[in-house]
Amino acid sequence: MVNLLHNQAEAYSVETFQCGHCERDFQAKIITWVDVSRAPQAKPALLRWEFNIIECTHCGCRHFSGSPFFYEDFENGLLIAVYPRIPEQRGEVEKSIREKYGYYPVLEFFYDMTQIWMLIYFQEHYKANRNLRALSRIGTGDERMRRILRFLKEDEMMITIREKLTESFFGDVTNDELVDLLGEAIYTLEEMMPWPLDRRCVCGTDLAHDFKCCGRQVALDDHEYLLSKHFILYCPSCKEALSGASCESCGRVYTWKLGTVGTYRTDRGAKETAADEELHPRAEEGMP
Repeated sequence: MVNLLHNQAEAYSVETFQCGHCERDFQAKIITWVDVSRAPQAKPALLRWEFNIIECTHCGCRHFSGSPFFYEDFENGLLIAVYPRIPEQRGEVEKSIREKYGYYPVLEFFYDMTQIWMLIYFQEHYKANRNLRALSRIGTGDERMRRILRFLKEDEMMITIREKLTESFFGDVTNDELVDLLGEAIYTLEEMMPWPLDRRCVCGTDLAHDFKCCGRQVALDDHEYLLSKHFILYCPSCKEALSGASCESCGRVYTWKLGTVGTYRTDRGAKETAADEELHPRAEEGMP
C-alpha cells in the first residue's frame, strides 16, 4: 500500500526523522501531495491511520511522520493543506498558500488529522447511503462540501469524535460506540430531529404519507413500537436501509436514530401530551 501510494502521489520528499524508540536518525520517504481522484488508495489509508507511516531503518519501529501534506480532490475542485502540527507563523503560511493555490474552488486548512478522517467518512457515507442522499437537506456538490467543512472546523462534537477515534485505535472503545457517535454527527450535520410518534411534522404535515422508497409508500404500522436508534427498517423493494422521512411541505428531516418524541404539535391539551409521554418516554440522548 505505501509503495503504491508513493508511486501514484503527485509529489513526495525524503526527510530525516529521529526514532522515538531507539533515538537514532533515519531517512524516510513521505507523501507531500496526493490527488485522491488519481490515487483512491489514499482514502482507505487515511481512514486506517496508515498514511505517511514511516519505519525506522535501525530498529524497525513504525511512526506517524506528522509531516504536512496537500490533499487534493481534483474532480471536486478541493484542495486541503493538512498540518498535523500547527506550523510557526501560521498566518504567513496560509497567506502564501492562498496566493499560490487560490484558484481552487474550495481551499481549506486542517490542523487535526481527525478533520481529514471525518471529511472522508462523510464523503463515503453519502456515496454509499442512497436513503441519506434522498433525505438530505444540505444540498449536493459544493454546497454540501462547504457545510461539511464548516462542521469539521466549528462543531463542538469534533472534540468528542477525536477522543473516540483515539480510543478506538487503542482498543478502549467498542465499534458500536464509535458508529453511534458517527451516526449522530451525520444527523447533526443534516439538522435532523427525533421521530414524532404521531407522525406529524412541526408544520402539521403527515410524515407517514411522505415515507417512501422506490416511488412507493412504506408502511410503518408494524414497526412503530420497535423504532429506536438500533432498529433498521428496510425498503421491501430495493432492501435499502431506511431511517426516517423528510417533510415535503417544509423540508424538515426526522429520524428515530435520535430517539422518539410523542409529538411536536403545540395545539394539544396538557393531559393528552402527558399521556403520550407516559406511553413513549422522551429519548435522553440526541434531543434538540
